[in-house]
Amino acid sequence: MGNSRKKTKKTEQSAGKAAEKIVETTGKRHFKGWLAGIAALAIASGIAFTFVPEEKVPTALEPLHTELLAARNTVIAKTGLDISRFDDTAVVEVPGASPVKLYFAPSPNIRRGLCDFIRSATSTVDICIYDLDLNEVADALLDAKARKVEIRLVTDEDNVMMAAVEKLKRAGVTVVPDNRPAIMHNKFVVVDARRIWTGSYNFTVNGTRKNDNNALILESPEIAACYLSKFNEFMEGKFGPKARQKTFRGRVVLGKMPVIAAFSPADGVRNILLDELSHAKNSVKLMAFSFTDQEIANCLGDLAKKGVSVKCLFDYGQANSKYSQDSYLRGCGVKIKLSPNRSGKMHHKVIIIDGETVITGSYNYSKNAERNNDENILILKNREIAANYIKEFKRCWKGTKGYL
Repeated sequence: MGNSRKKTKKTEQSAGKAAEKIVETTGKRHFKGWLAGIAALAIASGIAFTFVPEEKVPTALEPLHTELLAARNTVIAKTGLDISRFDDTAVVEVPGASPVKLYFAPSPNIRRGLCDFIRSATSTVDICIYDLDLNEVADALLDAKARKVEIRLVTDEDNVMMAAVEKLKRAGVTVVPDNRPAIMHNKFVVVDARRIWTGSYNFTVNGTRKNDNNALILESPEIAACYLSKFNEFMEGKFGPKARQKTFRGRVVLGKMPVIAAFSPADGVRNILLDELSHAKNSVKLMAFSFTDQEIANCLGDLAKKGVSVKCLFDYGQANSKYSQDSYLRGCGVKIKLSPNRSGKMHHKVIIIDGETVITGSYNYSKNAERNNDENILILKNREIAANYIKEFKRCWKGTKGYL
């Protein structure tokens, strides 16, 4: 009888311990499931928060929004997927004129937009590019040639042997290099003598996938004529100081939008920039790959001392140059930031004045750009275009575009 009671007691104890373990295990599972649910909800909420437009984010939450947006876009960039990570295109309606299309990089859409622009040609494509290594662009040009479109290409001597350029030469496309130590730094295309593609974008893999860049498409036979006039000088072998022809009729009004086109060295681009900057009353936002020009730096410094809000975003690598003006500008009260894009280049050459005037093109703010290189700028006075460039400035400043 006693042994029977002991066995019963042990059985009851074992059953109790087993029940306790079941309860404990079940509790842990429930707790882990609860934690996993909270984590999943937090991740989903964080991702959803990144899709809230920046202008609608409460000020107190802006730092969190910036961090989450940068993290999301970096993850997407590292996947290698050929998709957009931000608002990389815009179409701006211009009353009385054709719309202006804008592109920003890194993004696959800037490459696609360029290829579509080339494919839209019906008679001529005149392409003036410092660097071309995108086979897609070469193929778009060859497709146009097959449709009996006349193709002419000007490039820099240092890049004339690129495989994509060699492919064009083998197909019989006329290719003219600059054959000199200074660089042919333009990045423009003229289609059918009436539409322009220009900006900071080199037609390269890095220009598409890594570097901060911009480009725009503008329809204007008058502005196209200015670009073609300079292009024809290049076709004659005249580059740099030998391309002496000044740009006449480079100031037009498209609908109600004033536009100015200018080229260096012939047109004295620095003085044009200084004149535009001298009219700044409230703000100047500048993005520059290279900024070594003392006269432009003096102008920006003077504006800052007068109370104009001046912000400059510089490429990290170039700002370490001993000739960079970033230290001088800081001393003048200009707000300076070095680009968070460390895997590519902050390659813009953009000035935005008073939320209305946008200056873009190939022109770095340097002595070589002014005196020796072949460069172009385009100035547009339009608040909606400026608003899109300001959005790009903010993305680059905060580093939210997703850099590898």
